[in-house]
Amino acid sequence: MKNKTRLTQLLLIIAGVAVIAIIKIAPRHNKSDRKTLANEEALLEVTHLHDHSHDHDHDAEADKEFSEVPSPTVDSALSSQFALLEDKVSHSDNDEEIALLYDSLVDLSVRSKLPAYAARYGKRKAMVLPTEKNWMRSGDIYFKAFQMSKKQSKSMINGAVAAYQKVLEINPENLEAKTGLGVAYVEGASILGMMPMKGIGVLQEVLNSDPENINAITNLGYFAIQSGQYEKAIERFETVLEIDPENAEAYIYLTDVYLTMGEKEKGIETLQKFKVIMNDPRVDRQVEDYIKEIKGNNNI
Repeated sequence: MKNKTRLTQLLLIIAGVAVIAIIKIAPRHNKSDRKTLANEEALLEVTHLHDHSHDHDHDAEADKEFSEVPSPTVDSALSSQFALLEDKVSHSDNDEEIALLYDSLVDLSVRSKLPAYAARYGKRKAMVLPTEKNWMRSGDIYFKAFQMSKKQSKSMINGAVAAYQKVLEINPENLEAKTGLGVAYVEGASILGMMPMKGIGVLQEVLNSDPENINAITNLGYFAIQSGQYEKAIERFETVLEIDPENAEAYIYLTDVYLTMGEKEKGIETLQKFKVIMNDPRVDRQVEDYIKEIKGNNNI
């Protein structure tokens, strides 16, 4: 478990996340998206604030999904911040202004570690301004909230699927949304009542359209690890590195595979390559400490 924690810490450094927590990360975004994702990946547990009513019709659809999410005790100062922003929403007739206010509410939800609320406000923004980009972000927030949920919330995975499907209605060629949908199908299979292979099939469709799609290949490699298909996982991540020799996540997942297979030397070699491409003092320290643990642990 300690070694897995080290890998997770390195993944979090890659994402730019300050919080150190044992979480599952299946990366599927381009490097240009990492700053936004770094903030949204700080979501730690699905909780819900007491509702603040307002008059916009689109809120009813966004709110009805959250009946299963319990309301925590929220201090009055935080509650007031939400109430103030929601009041501004309720008194505005300008969709652009409302969308910006929902951005502020998403940011406040993330800072307050309230991912269910972040998902709600992200969807509300997309309903006000139903663009491809806004629905994509809504799906991403829903999916991250699902991953962070202690009970793997059904409403969160359904929200992610619905948002990615909205993107594909707008642009059927959006492979990022198709990849997100495939990943959601796999990770939410038991909740959605489907076989994980449906999601794998969607990811394969992405590769049929774009054989060098790193997001799809990375996720297929990740799922190969989860299913114990280690040789297939190695093949996937080596393919990623052929396309992008500086893909940090691929090195981390390869390390995981090698150590799981008991191939300590290959794991250490892969970590050293990762350290070189990262060129970051924080990573240097983490990697050196990790290598010491590996060399001192005969039960990888």
